[in-house]
Amino acid sequence: MATAKLEWKWVGLSVLIFLVVQVVLSVVFGVFGLLTLGFGFLLFLIVKPLTYLLGGIATGYFSPGITIREPAVGAVIVSVVGIIFDASRSSGGAILWMIISGVVAFFLALAGAQIGERMQRNR
Repeated sequence: MATAKLEWKWVGLSVLIFLVVQVVLSVVFGVFGLLTLGFGFLLFLIVKPLTYLLGGIATGYFSPGITIREPAVGAVIVSVVGIIFDASRSSGGAILWMIISGVVAFFLALAGAQIGERMQRNR
């Protein structure tokens, strides 16, 4: 059985979507975090997963055809770049958690893309 070719254009666009969603959510939750008197770090635990889920939904919804793998690959790219950026400032144990968060990001983006594709079919 032949598999569909990976659409690199949508991998790149999904990376951009993830970055935009992350900035928007960070600003919103950052302001909300200031209002929670220092407990904004708990909101960070919500921002990251929401970034990949919403970015996957957006990519799956707006891309033509079926693009489920592309947001997942884009999530891995964003996670790896984040790991490289943060690794210079983190301990060994933190790097393990960054890798785990990358795996979670992959599956959340995959789930989001499936939701987005379903929404695309129903419009």
